[in-house]
Amino acid sequence: MITEQVTPTGKESDPGLLIESATREVHDARRRHRRELVERTRLRRLVERVDAAIELCEETHLHGIKEVPPDVAARARKVFVFARGAVRKTRNQEAISAVDEALARRQVKITEVMDILWTIQEIVFDLMLPWRTELPEDVEVDGEELTLGPGFWREFRLHP
Repeated sequence: MITEQVTPTGKESDPGLLIESATREVHDARRRHRRELVERTRLRRLVERVDAAIELCEETHLHGIKEVPPDVAARARKVFVFARGAVRKTRNQEAISAVDEALARRQVKITEVMDILWTIQEIVFDLMLPWRTELPEDVEVDGEELTLGPGFWREFRLHP
């Protein structure tokens, strides 16, 4: 037998309303989770496309080509369109502005296109992993800049 519940404020509430409210919260949480999955998938796909475009630019650059060939330009434009849309869907105004600024840069030389792609990649990584923006820019030990070589972080183990 279901009896009426007493809320923390001391007022009685209808158990049907409590169940309805809990069900609504579960459905809202599922929708939020689904949206987050879609956004993460979209951003991962963007990273994959940016990586492929960077690789194409690097190969082109290694062949001694300085200006962007038409096929590379077309590929980059597709990535730029996808990037603009994917970042806008995050509704992060700072990231949207940063992508727009990057895409407004000159895109004549292959290195200029690579720089734009790397900028977009950094913006997307910051969206995917927000804690990255909280990391220190540089680390100094006793007034000397610290170089982070292989195995560096092993010096700072949690357990001795």
